[in-house]
Amino acid sequence: MHFIGKQDEVADIISIADLMLLPSEMESFGLVALEALACGVPTVGSIVGGIPELITNGETGYLSPVGDTDEMADHAIRLLRDERLYTKFWEACLHRTRTQFCNDLITAQYERIYYRVLGIEAHIPQPVCE
Repeated sequence: MHFIGKQDEVADIISIADLMLLPSEMESFGLVALEALACGVPTVGSIVGGIPELITNGETGYLSPVGDTDEMADHAIRLLRDERLYTKFWEACLHRTRTQFCNDLITAQYERIYYRVLGIEAHIPQPVCE
């Protein structure tokens, strides 16, 4: 085990990982899971907070009930032992982040919210990612 201290380039570290384990009991959005997906790293996480909005169970990772570390371990071992399955998940992770979480798409969503809150009618085109 290595402790590498504070890192500014998180993607460089995450991208060399084989798997992200996120056994959270509480999680608001799960930014670390999104960062892992963007690096093509499947995530095994808890069904809590925003994690299920990011991880597609059985496609980009696995979701387990909070505290079910045995199930999480089984999912992790399955992914790490099955190269074809792992490659399928890796590709799905990259595709999901490129098409569902690209910068232009998220920015347009925020703009729509801001205009709605301000009571301003504005046409924000729906960007196409990929």
